[in-house]
Amino acid sequence: MDAQRVQVDYDQMADIYADDADRHPMNVSYERPAMLAMAGDVEGGRVLDVGCAAGALSEAFVARGASVVGIDVNARLVQRARERLGGRADFHVADISAAMPFLARAWFDVVSASLVLHYLADWAPALREFHRVLRADGSLLISTHHPIQDVEISEPPAPYFETTLLTDTWRKGGRDFEVRFYHRPLSAIVDALAEAGFLVERIPEPIPDPEAFADSPGLYEQMTRRPWFLFIRAVKKPATRQRDERS
Repeated sequence: MDAQRVQVDYDQMADIYADDADRHPMNVSYERPAMLAMAGDVEGGRVLDVGCAAGALSEAFVARGASVVGIDVNARLVQRARERLGGRADFHVADISAAMPFLARAWFDVVSASLVLHYLADWAPALREFHRVLRADGSLLISTHHPIQDVEISEPPAPYFETTLLTDTWRKGGRDFEVRFYHRPLSAIVDALAEAGFLVERIPEPIPDPEAFADSPGLYEQMTRRPWFLFIRAVKKPATRQRDERS
């Protein structure tokens, strides 16, 4: 099962991963600002932070005036998030590939899925739940591995048009960790969103800040030569909005 595999991969490095995400420019100055920019004004709104990890993005949403619920499959990371926010947000250990009945229908203004969906072989169950818990005028924000980047880092190169489980080696805290995730083509991502009742509204392509990557010039050069993460803002299809409003 996806949840068990992810649990094994992150149990080995939960605290190291959380500490690294608080200082690595990829998270602090690239991915997180892009997600916040897609969210726009969240003051007074309700945000579901999917794959909340240690709560860095949740904290940013709270600072912008949102009421936040965070979910993650890793209990240690959820504990870190609770310690970080000190009761200013609500956190749950949950498997997003399964039903989440503790989340109310049409409750959230924003569902933010930050670097989490690439761990799932099948996006359909999670996207159905996101659609269920979003208000009719709500938005779904996604960051995930870019399909082109997956092909670049895999050895041998991953077949672009297939959904394939890949293994990557991450260097964090002076140690190497193997992490498994799924590559899928862009067409499969857009099709999954459409089948779940979403329309893609925007696919922003942020440019890294050179000052933020001053200590990692090689990484900065790579990130400016090819896409790194894929960012998507999606909204509910009009027909599904009308259905939600009637229910």
